[in-house]
Amino acid sequence: MESQSKPLEISLYLHIPFCNSKCGYCAFNSQTDKNHLKTSYMEALAKYVSYKLKNLVDKYKCLEITSVYIGGGTPNLIDFSAYALVFAEFSSFLQPQAEISIEANPNSLSLEWLNTLKSLGVNRLSLGVQSFDDTKLAFLERDHKKDSVYRAVEMAFRVGLENLNIDFIYGTPLCSANLLESELKLACALPLSHISAYHLSLDEGSRFYQKQQKKFGNSLIKDSDKEFEGFLSIGHFVSSYLQEAGFAQYEVSNYTKHKPSLHNLGYWSGKGYLGIGAGAVGTLAGVRTTMPKSIEKFLLGFSEEEEILSPQDQLLEHLFLGFRSCVGVAIERIPNAQNLAILLEAGKVRKCDKRVYAQDYFLGDAIALFVG
Repeated sequence: MESQSKPLEISLYLHIPFCNSKCGYCAFNSQTDKNHLKTSYMEALAKYVSYKLKNLVDKYKCLEITSVYIGGGTPNLIDFSAYALVFAEFSSFLQPQAEISIEANPNSLSLEWLNTLKSLGVNRLSLGVQSFDDTKLAFLERDHKKDSVYRAVEMAFRVGLENLNIDFIYGTPLCSANLLESELKLACALPLSHISAYHLSLDEGSRFYQKQQKKFGNSLIKDSDKEFEGFLSIGHFVSSYLQEAGFAQYEVSNYTKHKPSLHNLGYWSGKGYLGIGAGAVGTLAGVRTTMPKSIEKFLLGFSEEEEILSPQDQLLEHLFLGFRSCVGVAIERIPNAQNLAILLEAGKVRKCDKRVYAQDYFLGDAIALFVG
C-alpha cells in the first residue's frame, strides 16, 4: 500500500491595512483615509487566500496550516462579520492545535467583536498597548489611554481569550528607570501570557523618522538611552525585570510565561509562510513574495513580486534569526569556524548538540556578522 506523502506545513499571515490614526513611530503599511474600501478589501482577501491555497494544494497535494497571524494596521476596525468570509477559505487546512492570533487596538475593542473572532477560531490576542503612561502614549501618538488597556484585558478574559500578548515600547526620551520600572510592574500585574517589548526605532517611512531628519538629528534615540548608557543597557534592564517576573526571554524582543508563539517560532526557524494582503510578504521554498502596498492596486486583481533568494541570502537570514532567538543556528551552517571558536571561548555563544545559541540575544546581530 502506497504511503501518503508528508503534508507541507506553512504559516499564514494576513494583513489588515486600515487605521483610524497613524502613530509617529509606525512605518507599517497602513492607511487612515481608506475605510470606504474595507468591505471590498476583505472580499479580495478571501479570494486571494483561496487562490494561493489552491495553488499549493495542486503543487504539494497535502497542506496544513500550523499558525495564522492577522496583523495591521488595526484588525479590529474590520467588522467581525467580514472575517467569516476569510476564515472559511483556510479553516479546513488548519492543524487541530493551530495557533490563530489577531492584533487589536485597546481603544476600539468590543465584547461582540472578540466573542465572534473567538468563535471563528482565534485563540491568541495581541494588544497594541505600547505604554502604561498617558504622557508617553501621547508622545508615541497613540489614540488610547492606559485605562483602555485594563478594559481590553478584562473583555478578553470575559470571552475566554486568555492567551494574551501585549506590545510594549521602551527607549523613548521619557523612559527613565523609574518610569520603566513602574510600567513593567503594571504589565506584570496583568494576567498576560506573553510580552513583546521593543526598543523605539526610527524606521524610514514613519513621521518620527522624518522629524529626526529635519529637526532632531540623531538625538531622539540616543537621548532615550543616556540614563542606561546605551541600547544594550536599557534592553537588559527591561529583560532582567521581565525575567525576574517569570517571563522567559526566547527572542531579543519576546518574552513568555507559558509557551512561545508558534507563529514567531515558524518565522525564526525558517518555516515557509504565506503573506496575503496589501504589502504582505511571504517566503516559501526559497522564493520571497511581496504583494502591492497600494490597497487600490491590491483590489484590481491578484499580483505579487517574486524574489529568488540566493543560498547566501538564506544563510544570512538563518544566522540573524537564529542568533536573535532560542532557535539557534545549525553548526554546520556557520561559515567562519575560527570566529565561532573565539566566541565559544569567550562565552558569547554556547553549543548544544549540533546547534549554537547566543548567550545574549541583544548581541545576536553582531554575532551573526562575526561568524557569517
